[in-house]
Amino acid sequence: MKLDIVKRGTALITLSAMAAGFVASAASAEVVLTHDKSPWQAGFEALGATAGFTASAYPTDQYIAFVQSSIAAGTTPAIFTWWTGSALADVVSSGAVASVDDVWDAAIASGDLPAGVRGLFSVDGTAYAVPINVARWVVLYNKQMFADNGIAEPASWADLEAAAATLKAAGITPFEASVQDGWRGFIWFQEFMIRTNPDAYNKLHTGELAYDSPEVHAAFDMWVDWASKGYFTDPRTTTEAADFAGGSAAMYLMGEWVIGSLGESGMDIGANLGAFIMPNADPALPSQVIVEGGPLLLSASADDAAKAAYAFFVTQEGGQAWADALGLFNGNPKVPAPNGIIDEITADMTAGNTIALQRWWEAVPAAIQGDMVAELSAFVLNPTAEQADMTIANLDAINKEYWAEQ
Repeated sequence: MKLDIVKRGTALITLSAMAAGFVASAASAEVVLTHDKSPWQAGFEALGATAGFTASAYPTDQYIAFVQSSIAAGTTPAIFTWWTGSALADVVSSGAVASVDDVWDAAIASGDLPAGVRGLFSVDGTAYAVPINVARWVVLYNKQMFADNGIAEPASWADLEAAAATLKAAGITPFEASVQDGWRGFIWFQEFMIRTNPDAYNKLHTGELAYDSPEVHAAFDMWVDWASKGYFTDPRTTTEAADFAGGSAAMYLMGEWVIGSLGESGMDIGANLGAFIMPNADPALPSQVIVEGGPLLLSASADDAAKAAYAFFVTQEGGQAWADALGLFNGNPKVPAPNGIIDEITADMTAGNTIALQRWWEAVPAAIQGDMVAELSAFVLNPTAEQADMTIANLDAINKEYWAEQ
């Protein structure tokens, strides 16, 4: 199904021009954008006031169930957030999601979206989403804590471990980490894997490598070691970003999209928040970083008001409004980076020829995503060697059962 968003003729009517004319007709249409990103609710509401939609947020675990049941019932949300990779392919296979190739064609022609990232939001060559966020997963850090303890940005794994030890000795927890919202359990597993063996990390997602393998055990051994040293905060918190902004830890491994929330929680982004790409444990590896593309999907049954509201996201006006509201970058090259940290990481990636890797959440088969992250979260809540063995065994069983049926 192709969306009739852009009319073709002797001239191309751009999405920006269309967006300027739809607000009056869309305002009364009660278009609802559904999402699982509670910290972004205020930003969605601010953008919706212009674009003609309201926003409804759910916790991630409840959100997945809600969207899946809505699709099964034929009541797919008009506009909704999801994930790329296998998760996108899975929901596309239901037939409930509209192709948005026309949106991409027009946006690329007008310079509102870069052609190079289209594939991330496509399935079998057809685009089914536009980006609301393009974020790198980096280590955000408290500059004052680093300065007070004589710590520079770590340039090697040894530097990173030395920094953690110094902070812990000073009574400061090195890393903020939790299982908030039910999905965060994979974050440090992902990071330990790519810092030691990115090839093994990629093979886990295609069934080429078992979870009960030496490479995975090695990652968990490092994870257990750091946890035993008290390097992570209490994982039971439900206010992770606010905790970090308030000084609960010195470092926070998270996507750049959290920067706006840190500012809202009182952290001075310009003066007291820095960022660096985590170095590799294996110094022979190239510089690498997880890149997350946040997709926005459109229901196959969306009406004209929903299509118009959806189109606004990829315009320069929409991208700027989004950046102003939340400090997030939606990939529109016409929109300046909303904060200096994004510019800094971009420069670091260019200088280091940094390789982008897909996030575990999008790479793992969608059918087992929930069960797998639950096992990882169980370890985060009890990061012992014994629990690591149990978690690995359970991950391996879930993964093998899935691939045996493919």
